[in-house]
Amino acid sequence: MPPTISELVFINESLKYNSQAFSMAEAQPPKWALKFLRWYCREEYLDEIEGDIFEFFYRRSKTSKRSANLFFVWNVFRSFRLINFKKTQLFNNWTMNLFKNYTKIYFRRLRREYGHYLVNIFGLALGFTVLFFILMYVYDEQNFDAHHSKKERAFRVVNKVEEEDGVHHYLSVPGPLGEALKQEFPIIEETAHLTYTGSQVMASGDRRFADRDWAMATPELFKILDFEIVSGDPTNSKNPVGMVITEELAMRLFDTKDAVGKVIEETNFDNVEVIAVMKDMPRNSSYRFNNIYVLSSYDHLSEGWKNYIQSWSGRFAQTWVLFKEGADPSSILEFKEEFVEKYVSEEERELVDFYFQNVTDMHLGSTGIETGGMNPRLSIPYSDREFVSVILLLGILVVFIATLNYVNLSSVQALKRTLEASMRKINGANNRNLIIQLFYETFLTVLIGYVVSTILILVLFPIFLQIANKSFELSLLYSIDLIPYHILVVSIVWVLSAMVPALYYSRLKRSLLVLKNAFSGKGDKLRKVLVGVQYALSIFLIIGSMVIYRQLDYIQNKDLGFNNEQLIVLDINSGSARSSFKEIIQGIKTHANVVNASTSSRVPGEWKNIPKANLSMTLTNQPIEASHYGVDHRWLDTYQMKLKEGQNFTGADKTDSLSIIINSSTADMLELENPVGESIWVMSNRDSVRMKVIGIIEDFHYESLYQPIGPVVITSWNNHVRSIDYFTIRYAQNPKQTLEHIEQVNATFDPGTPAEINFLDDQWNRFYKSEESRATIILIASIISILISAFGLFGLINFTMERKTKEIGIRKVVGASIGNIITLVLRDYLVLLLISLLIAAPVSWYLFSDWLSDFAYRINFSADLFFIAFALVLIISFTTALARILKIAKSNPVKAIRYE
Repeated sequence: MPPTISELVFINESLKYNSQAFSMAEAQPPKWALKFLRWYCREEYLDEIEGDIFEFFYRRSKTSKRSANLFFVWNVFRSFRLINFKKTQLFNNWTMNLFKNYTKIYFRRLRREYGHYLVNIFGLALGFTVLFFILMYVYDEQNFDAHHSKKERAFRVVNKVEEEDGVHHYLSVPGPLGEALKQEFPIIEETAHLTYTGSQVMASGDRRFADRDWAMATPELFKILDFEIVSGDPTNSKNPVGMVITEELAMRLFDTKDAVGKVIEETNFDNVEVIAVMKDMPRNSSYRFNNIYVLSSYDHLSEGWKNYIQSWSGRFAQTWVLFKEGADPSSILEFKEEFVEKYVSEEERELVDFYFQNVTDMHLGSTGIETGGMNPRLSIPYSDREFVSVILLLGILVVFIATLNYVNLSSVQALKRTLEASMRKINGANNRNLIIQLFYETFLTVLIGYVVSTILILVLFPIFLQIANKSFELSLLYSIDLIPYHILVVSIVWVLSAMVPALYYSRLKRSLLVLKNAFSGKGDKLRKVLVGVQYALSIFLIIGSMVIYRQLDYIQNKDLGFNNEQLIVLDINSGSARSSFKEIIQGIKTHANVVNASTSSRVPGEWKNIPKANLSMTLTNQPIEASHYGVDHRWLDTYQMKLKEGQNFTGADKTDSLSIIINSSTADMLELENPVGESIWVMSNRDSVRMKVIGIIEDFHYESLYQPIGPVVITSWNNHVRSIDYFTIRYAQNPKQTLEHIEQVNATFDPGTPAEINFLDDQWNRFYKSEESRATIILIASIISILISAFGLFGLINFTMERKTKEIGIRKVVGASIGNIITLVLRDYLVLLLISLLIAAPVSWYLFSDWLSDFAYRINFSADLFFIAFALVLIISFTTALARILKIAKSNPVKAIRYE
């Protein structure tokens, strides 16, 4: 046999380099790489490719054996191309004809038994649709704030403070903390402040509007977080205060995006120059600022502000930290006690107990962290990592139910195909051929289900966005990050769905050729177990949906201690409005639709922080902390609050200034049996004043029902704790006309400040908006799971009726009624449903009782929830099957006896 080209090359190279003592034995390439090349490469190309690779190998081996080996492997893999592959037997004519035959048989059966296939396809499509919608939701939730390039190193500081009513976690931390951390720990590269003080007015010429989507920050923040700067430099301002604005705001103010150097008027710092313009912040950002004041120094601030910023007892701003590459933030916490002792005075140390939160953990990891006070307004409320996990599990459960449904129905179909399977075995097919056929047919069903789910997603996508309160694009579903999940989900469903039917199908023997439905009784126990699991999951989801909806209905309709409907809240955003508040109220009350109007420092359902005041019977006693409201004499009537004892404020400013009204909880905590007439010390940061209790009001909710009602002290508007910040107007009807009138009155007395108006009930609904979205998602998933289970039950009862056709005919002949026949067919499934209830009930009680515990005020977990869930599944499932049962039960028994 003549030598191959590669062998000739080898001999040639050996002779050529013989003088250099390189022998064949000393210069052998990696054997595994050579075997791999000969395994995949076509025979007609192998000699040429192998010869070239050997030639390069021997040339390199004279200088470095290791380099020659590496390049040999590299060349083998570089030649791994489709054009060089051997022709595989998988795609020869015989194989293609076989799959063509499988495809014909599949679509022939689909036309003949379209009911069975539609149930399977539609069940899988619904499961895929729910899961893919949930995958998009979860992906969006988990990728909030992930656009920052230094996200692994960017953290904000959270301060943990133990107070009388428990441990509080604050985002606003003492002002000196950031600089002290940077000075003490070399692993910190940069620190910055981020803060906020409420509504502001922005103006340019005759354009003027109120704005809350803003913040104040030190220049270092732009080195920690990513802001897409279009023009200018936010870190290089020649003035103590500069402003960075978005392109959208630039167009709104100046009709141009080229706004650097332009001046914005009437801001919190008077006239401020624009030093940079940035792109709008990404949609999935916790904060989406229109503008950011860049404070190069605090020298221009008042002495009071400077003292507050430098105080360790204050909560001036968020502190952001950028760690150096490879630094471990937890290493700082090990030296926290020594740090606090070094920088904080002894009396203030209990106010400083910090930890770090990564920027990517903000959206899902801020449960329990207080977001009010001097924290910028969130673009979207924080979510909860636990719920995201639950909702993902829910999507998996729905697909799992759809898969169980397919397994059940397909195993039945496989057993009905004994004649076809036996014929294939007699003609030489083995178990492997039968299994391949079932896997192929299942793949076609799953693929069609996937295509149908894609169509459903296209149609339902706008509705889903509205329900989930999201705004991402449909392209997210087919992004590079989610495509692998498509492949994984479809593959898992395909394998699980095909496995059991294929095993049943492959067990048939040639001797069963003439026995129709020979295996029709096999697998009943497994099918019942699968149906039971479907029932249990459906009952669990229904109970969960009802618990969530009942709780939301409870908190939305619970007596709050006041009437929050038909109330309009107008913010006070200027000194001129404060000084003219009595005239403004009188002007507002002139409209026929206005029932009452009042002013206060805060409102129930507050979207800012509620100031606190300390109360004590004596200056030496340990005080209690109470939420403070400064109000006028119309406030209780405007909110329709109930006065238990005593009297309201009189409207005489001098007399009212030394009077207070407290709620029942305050009286209980101060242990006052007859509170009216008692004198109590009311202490603020500025002063302590002894004031007289003139009235007791019923407890009212001033925060969401997640929080318990605490002590409340109400002073007159001219108090030493907090000045007025709001007008509240109760209207009778026609809110549009009322709003127009309020804006006119506001413009008369405060022309420089645009009216900032909210409906109070809308603000209260914001507390529970995320819960409503979650409940709706769970409810829809529950309904879909029940529908899928109902489809499956219909198919199984169809199979049962076929098996029992002759039995039913005989029973009718001997006198059985329709009721007896219905009982015969449905009895086993009713038992399964009861067992499923016994399994699902305790699991539901345990999990949803834990969820309810987050609410201070909640519903009771009553037994009727289990009964309703059971009844719903029973009615929906059995209604789908009754039509088929009644058709057989009413048919001629002679035909039934002749069946088979």
